[in-house]
Amino acid sequence: MKSNLNKLLFGASIIASVTGLATAPAAATTFTLSGADIIKYEAIDTNNDGIPDTTVANPNADINALLQGNCSVPAYEPQYQCQPGEPGGNLELFASSEQLNLNQFLAHQDVTSLDATFDDGRSMTLSSLTAVDWFGEDLNTGYGANTLANRWFNDALSAYGIANSPLLYNIFLNSGGFQRFSDANISYVNNDNGTVDIGLAGHYDARQMLLGVSSTQFEIPLQASEVVKVTHNDRTTYAYTFSAAISTLSSNDGTRSHTGVYDPQFTLDDPVDVPEPSILLGLIGVGGLVAAKRQSKKS
Repeated sequence: MKSNLNKLLFGASIIASVTGLATAPAAATTFTLSGADIIKYEAIDTNNDGIPDTTVANPNADINALLQGNCSVPAYEPQYQCQPGEPGGNLELFASSEQLNLNQFLAHQDVTSLDATFDDGRSMTLSSLTAVDWFGEDLNTGYGANTLANRWFNDALSAYGIANSPLLYNIFLNSGGFQRFSDANISYVNNDNGTVDIGLAGHYDARQMLLGVSSTQFEIPLQASEVVKVTHNDRTTYAYTFSAAISTLSSNDGTRSHTGVYDPQFTLDDPVDVPEPSILLGLIGVGGLVAAKRQSKKS
């Protein structure tokens, strides 16, 4: 385990050295919402130093001002921190998801969406997930099924060398794990000539959410973003990543969330096939690709 983690960290440092400084987004974005199950989190300054440090719910916040932030880091190397005040506020889709038990979630069909229109005329829709997204039309919640639920959970554990099992999967399933990762907190959607960065606010260390315990056996945090459904030109992708930068913000709602910034990337042009997870994970030993800044999965 230690060897794999060291290789992962080494690979991340290599990627950071060749990536260069992040560039500012080239295209402004206009946002519209559909659905009512939303919480708007505004970034505020509680230390009176002129720099936002806390996110608070503000139902009156303007979404077009809320979501224009960024996290200007060269790569999402472990322990890398956004600049002070970054990434700004965020918008939580499907905010009530964690209040649903599994049976309620399986019956829930409402979707909350954010439409992003860029100044080059292109657009995309970011949506919360339903049980159909996770488990398919037949709502097959079983371990080992060919579903997004199994692929994502296995990818999350595999990224840190943890062997998946029916026990771990079922604990996660029955404790509301998939509901917790269905309500993406979107910090920004920035388009740079057709390459879109989707900033997702979450927990910098998600081990409690993934494993149900605050284990200290791991040398680095276990990171996993919430999942967001991306639709563009009738193409659907489920975007997520397992590498976060440290946010300079923290929520004041008792959960101390929004401490990590995840940044899956999406292209507005024709899709390029993404390697299978087994291929990606096999590259850990030769450079730690899993620790790269951006990693998204297709449906």
